[in-house]
Amino acid sequence: MSFGQALGVLDVRGMAALMGATDTMLKTALVRVCGIHRVGSGWVTVVINGTVDAVEAAISVGQMEVAKRGALISADVIARADGDAMAAMPHGQSVRDIALGSSALGLLETRGIVPIIAGADAMVKAASVSLGGWATVGSALLHVVVRGDVASVQAALDAGKMAAEKVGQVVATLNLPNPDAGLASLLPPPVKETALSAGGLGVLETTGYVGAVGGFDQMIKASHVSVCRILSGSGGRLGTLFTGDLDAVEAAAGAAADGAKTAGVFETCHIISIPSVEPLSCFVGEAVNRSVSNNRLAMGLIETRSTVALVMAMDQMLKTANVKFEGSYKSGSFLTSSVIRGDVDAVRTALNVGAVEAAKHGELVSTHIIPNPLPEMNSQLAHHS
Repeated sequence: MSFGQALGVLDVRGMAALMGATDTMLKTALVRVCGIHRVGSGWVTVVINGTVDAVEAAISVGQMEVAKRGALISADVIARADGDAMAAMPHGQSVRDIALGSSALGLLETRGIVPIIAGADAMVKAASVSLGGWATVGSALLHVVVRGDVASVQAALDAGKMAAEKVGQVVATLNLPNPDAGLASLLPPPVKETALSAGGLGVLETTGYVGAVGGFDQMIKASHVSVCRILSGSGGRLGTLFTGDLDAVEAAAGAAADGAKTAGVFETCHIISIPSVEPLSCFVGEAVNRSVSNNRLAMGLIETRSTVALVMAMDQMLKTANVKFEGSYKSGSFLTSSVIRGDVDAVRTALNVGAVEAAKHGELVSTHIIPNPLPEMNSQLAHHS
């Protein structure tokens, strides 16, 4: 058994709280970040190490900083950490040796995909800042980072918060004028800028995959838009991002909302006029085209909040009707969907049987049939991967 330095563990809810507390800890005592772990449901853990006195001092100020935001879950100090035990812990895998730079750091945290994208676009339009990436910590909590001088970062955060609050919930903002270099491991992956432009960016937000697919189907049938990707925002939230001329995006948005409401759980739909390049690069990025067949058979979707319910439903569906299983998708928050293909009558029969069977073993969320799916859907639907 080998023993190393003391470890400090701080569990908080939300990245803004964790980032602020970690910056304070690193500036207060001679400690370093040795890992971060995104537990899920919005909980995030940071682990620091150093001498016992230094770790105790750091954890003490970290707790006080987090308590200001009402986000403290737990904190502890391990005076003599067992090296073998610590090697098996997941937090060490997140340590990254990257340069943080000297510019101020701003963070906007929201609940939901629409407000984080709307906020990010507003920030880069309002001030001379650059986007430093985005990430989620579960429970539909997302955050985006901006960098620039102190005044520009504050102006960007003010604009981003205002824009995000108009379309959703802002959880927190954070402005660190002189961030400690040790925060690098807490930052999201950097943005790879791409040559993207669009007259409009639409974001359809749903809870669950079935609503997203239903909205996708209706938007491309109603208007000439390109669906860029289906983005996971955790907590079951999915964002279907689509671009095109502003008029086309506006027409698609209305159809997408109707389709999502019919198929599953609709949250909101938002349009950004002439989105900036950085948000497009950050959230849309390079297109993900999957190699799938040009399948024009009817598509059936079933979504449950129980893996057992879905497995039992799929078993009966495949035994009852002449349909084929095409794939599954996990949205988060226990939501899982499966997709089948076949002729319309067979798919409808299978879904009816599946709905009854799923309800026996768990929670049935939704079923939906698309009699005539367009070929464009095959390149972006996530259940193929």
